[in-house]
Amino acid sequence: MKPIKNFFLAIFLPVIYLELGHSQEKTFEYNVDEQKKLSEGFLLLPEVFLNLTGSVLDSDTPVSGLATSEHDPQKDYQIHPVELHIDAQLNESISGLVYGIALQNEDDEWEAGIEEAKITYDFNDSLSISGGQFLNRFGFQNQNHVHMRDFVNQNLQNSRLLSDGELITRGIEFNYKPKKRLSFNFATGKARVHDHGHGDHDNHEGEDHDDHEEHHIEADGINISDWIASTDVRYFLDENQTLMVSGSLAVGENEFGTKTWAYGAGVQKLWGGHDHGNGLEFCEGATKLKAEIIGRSAEVKHEDGDSDDVSDWGFSAALYYGLNEMTTLSFRQEYISDLAELELEERHRTSFALTRNLTNNVLGRIQYDYNRADSIEDEHALWLQFQIGIGGSGDSHANHNH
Repeated sequence: MKPIKNFFLAIFLPVIYLELGHSQEKTFEYNVDEQKKLSEGFLLLPEVFLNLTGSVLDSDTPVSGLATSEHDPQKDYQIHPVELHIDAQLNESISGLVYGIALQNEDDEWEAGIEEAKITYDFNDSLSISGGQFLNRFGFQNQNHVHMRDFVNQNLQNSRLLSDGELITRGIEFNYKPKKRLSFNFATGKARVHDHGHGDHDNHEGEDHDDHEEHHIEADGINISDWIASTDVRYFLDENQTLMVSGSLAVGENEFGTKTWAYGAGVQKLWGGHDHGNGLEFCEGATKLKAEIIGRSAEVKHEDGDSDDVSDWGFSAALYYGLNEMTTLSFRQEYISDLAELELEERHRTSFALTRNLTNNVLGRIQYDYNRADSIEDEHALWLQFQIGIGGSGDSHANHNH
């Protein structure tokens, strides 16, 4: 553990010192001329994101053993994942989005898929409808693509409770914002289930491979896999929009033929934000708090015909501080409860991260994790990540966390 601490301090302390002394404010300009116009009135903005991640662990635990989502790092160092993000604008009312991803597992095998492909029609400034395949608006994290995350890895509660961290629906969704401080989202359709092979992320050590596969299939069976309906409500408690509360609910049929309910509540508070022309923003000297709790309940049927009513829940709280316009210092505390009926264990994780926009399209991040669980006792991990954006408007990370 001592080499990790020395490495951690050697990198973090000088950077923090330099950033605190860096007082020159940097702003970013968005130039419409940089957009690629294929024809009059039609705009297409393709962008590719490369996520380069390396790690230092203080034990023989493989990187994949700490991952809770297939989008989390799987190897000591790798480009994972590769993301394709395409925004399209047909006219003032019709827009589109395509989001694809390529993943590499610990066996160097690649798989690719489309996670979002939707068309949106804006009736007016308050109401829009979208159709296709999309990430549901459930809480603060579910709609974020990998390059939009504030930390290297997915939140514990999202990974387990929301279908591997990405609750995806093939159907329609409505967004309604009747007032400046209030917004609603409603979605319904068919849930898309992840098809991947990281079957032992939530399993205990000491079980043989066959037990791993059988356990994982049963544990995954609680995820919503058929019809789904979800809703999300957000409300700013103050007129200057510094304090927001949210509530989320999703229900659908699982692989056991019963209903799974997922529910969440969150709060977000901003101190010291500034208005640079786009409303209140997180920037230099600002502090932001995001805290959220997510729960899940379902009836699980076993092969012998017996059934159990099961439930689990998780909590995540993150605190951010803007060292300057380019750099953010972040802290995250997480907890996920056990689910004895499916042999899913309780887990805690504490994270510290320093994130900096090195250029307009290159982001660098260093992160430290402290993991606690029965199968990974006091596991320390240090991550170094670079995100490279190619294409788009040329300012991929200019508004990261802002």
